[in-house]
Amino acid sequence: MEDVGRILQKLRKDRGFSIRKVSEETGFSLSFLSKLENGKTSITIRNLIKLLNFYGVTLADVFAEPSSKKIAFRREERKVLESSEHITLELLVDDHDNNMEPIVATFQPHARYVEQLEHGGEEFAFVVKGELRFTLENSAHHLREGDCVYFPGQKSHGWENISDEIALLLMVTSPPSV
Repeated sequence: MEDVGRILQKLRKDRGFSIRKVSEETGFSLSFLSKLENGKTSITIRNLIKLLNFYGVTLADVFAEPSSKKIAFRREERKVLESSEHITLELLVDDHDNNMEPIVATFQPHARYVEQLEHGGEEFAFVVKGELRFTLENSAHHLREGDCVYFPGQKSHGWENISDEIALLLMVTSPPSV
């Protein structure tokens, strides 16, 4: 999480915000923000999205290499983010000029998003491996390998690995908003 902290600190400083201002505007404590920027604590995916939205950027904006119009993206070049919820996100395409944002999420056994997610645009998700419970607002759906969902990203949603095995989920948002 050290890299994420440094990136968030750079975003804050580039925008001329004090850590106190970010705390006041986002509701995160000064202590949490300081520890996060210094790599001393981790962050949930929802809270990371909240901070990125505050700074006006997406994961692709933050982790992308300068646009080179690449068409092939190597596994070993992926940007990886590990959350405090035992979920790893891999940004599959590191070009922030795209209209879609494909991400592979790896859920450790029984891992789940602690808080429901909300973002703009649309989202498509495909269960590559395992079994997941997908919650969209007040309805839950048991998804197995090969199942998929398509929904508006602004609707409150969440994921939970309901098995003792690792689960893999391919997610694509359009426009990029995570």
